[in-house]
Amino acid sequence: MRLDQMAAEDVLRCEIPIKEMTFGIGMDDLEPLLKQLQDLRTASDPLMALPDVPVEKLVFNRLEGEAREDLLRGMRQSHLVDAFYAGAMQELEHDEVAQGFRVYYEQVREEWDDPEDVLWQLQMYVLGNAQPRPKVLRAAHVVLAHFFERCDIFEAPPAGWQPALGISA
Repeated sequence: MRLDQMAAEDVLRCEIPIKEMTFGIGMDDLEPLLKQLQDLRTASDPLMALPDVPVEKLVFNRLEGEAREDLLRGMRQSHLVDAFYAGAMQELEHDEVAQGFRVYYEQVREEWDDPEDVLWQLQMYVLGNAQPRPKVLRAAHVVLAHFFERCDIFEAPPAGWQPALGISA
């Protein structure tokens, strides 16, 4: 039998101590990256050219609206992630983190159909489920944009795939 909290407390005649649970992934290797992105990230020039991520990938993965805008804003700073991982020892770490994103993305895709929900789950993968400070959230968007550009998360369109007419960046 399912009871709401008040009914269960009435039956048990005592308060049930329930707190909203917050969690994070505990990815210690991402913490220094997020910290550096918060410190180095500057306001992006909205007219700045985006990296060479085909618009087709955004369209193919049905990323629209704010989710799309978050990724596009993150792409303007994603070069900072490459700079963070530059060097022999950290390149291996970068590949390990990328593999973690790929595996988690595949799991999330099995459970969630809406691309915005998938992106939200990936954001929680980076930040946990607590509401982050705005600088931390923006840094997470940069990280997600980086792994989107590298095709570690979301699908690359098949060779020769073209979006329907009338769709633009």
